[in-house]
Amino acid sequence: MDVQLIQMLHLELEPVGIFLGNTDAECDITASPEKRNCIVPLLLSAAHGKAISVDEESCNCPGGAVGCCFGDGFTRGNPNIHTMLSQGMGDAAPEKAPIHMKEGERFFCTEELALKWRTEMPYSDKGYPRVVFAPQSRWEGIGTPNLVFVFANADQISAMVALLGFHNGRALNTIAPFGAACHSIVYAVEQMEKDEPLAVMGLFDISQRSKAIADYLSLTMPYAMWEELACDLDKSCLTTHAWKAIEERL
Repeated sequence: MDVQLIQMLHLELEPVGIFLGNTDAECDITASPEKRNCIVPLLLSAAHGKAISVDEESCNCPGGAVGCCFGDGFTRGNPNIHTMLSQGMGDAAPEKAPIHMKEGERFFCTEELALKWRTEMPYSDKGYPRVVFAPQSRWEGIGTPNLVFVFANADQISAMVALLGFHNGRALNTIAPFGAACHSIVYAVEQMEKDEPLAVMGLFDISQRSKAIADYLSLTMPYAMWEELACDLDKSCLTTHAWKAIEERL
């Protein structure tokens, strides 16, 4: 069923299943704590066919630890994150500090507002021993993912946003919170516990977009939403003349 959805959307990259707490799946890559691991390249590798695992020790980017539900990685690994996200340290920065620490990433005009964003992040302390990222073609051998993370272009995102309301009639089925690319995961985990969950758009962090794919955003959702997305496709907007016109450029 989801294979048909993938084909009709003309997705170039496989949807990535996110398995929270999975300790059994055999993975092609196990992230090493000996190197700094950004989650975006791991998700991209999974979208290209690899099964990848990461645990709290190897999820050593503070923002990545937050995104992958390993608690408040900011406090543990980068307690001054709000300075970097706002206007930077300026002349107070160490001489060899990277430019983003000196000048700041300027996502917020003051440290206080950046701290507000940090405080309101939906941290998860569920204590998962391991998180696995695997492409759709590998799910059968692993199980049912908790979340599905999709790399998609504007046309494909538009179609999925429309399809998310196909069975419920709601206008609001998607949110677009600001955060690092991997923070879509922790926001989607929060949605798993809601009666009317929402999908989460992501890849808005311009400081990390160089590690992603140009012209692509992401959509992350609880697996139940993905299942519903793939139902009744023969009656959906993907069978209309409007979508057929878009297909010509996909």
